[in-house]
Amino acid sequence: MYIPVVFMGGQYNHLIVRALKELGVSSRLVMPNTTLETLKGVDGLVMGGGPHSVYDGMDKFGCVPEIIKKAGFPVLGICLSHQLIGKILGGEVVKGRNPEYGKTTVEVIEPDDILQGVGREFVAWASHNDEVRKDGGRFVVLARSEYCEVEALKDERRSVYGVQFHVEVADTPKGMIILRNFIGVCKRG
Repeated sequence: MYIPVVFMGGQYNHLIVRALKELGVSSRLVMPNTTLETLKGVDGLVMGGGPHSVYDGMDKFGCVPEIIKKAGFPVLGICLSHQLIGKILGGEVVKGRNPEYGKTTVEVIEPDDILQGVGREFVAWASHNDEVRKDGGRFVVLARSEYCEVEALKDERRSVYGVQFHVEVADTPKGMIILRNFIGVCKRG
């Protein structure tokens, strides 16, 4: 099984690769200019966080917007990539009412595929200034927190997921469960 990780410039992107390998999956970092054609044959794709904002313009993100729109395989976006998914699916990305940096309590609304087994609430590491708001978006809100209305989402039609928090760090104790669940989605195709 092969699930590459799109390097979006974030300091934790390499930890996603390591976590996937610890879970028995082949993985490596790929750049945002990696084309959908180049990704043919992957079992899934994780897109990391990064220092940019969706306000910087879509051209900053290489082929990632096209991948989000057209991927025929499961996709998991983390932090910045979660915000890109939310925007591309018709949601609104806004400056957070209270930007989060540190531990936050995430409330699960809908466990769906990726949040199975994490409980009704769990602690996660958040690091963001922007947040997704539903406002007509074509996605299901899977989780929220006190300061962020959309902590996790799923495309209504495809296996495309986003999480605002960082599943790859030790400060998100249930992060490996979420990654294992995503690998399960990838195995099912």
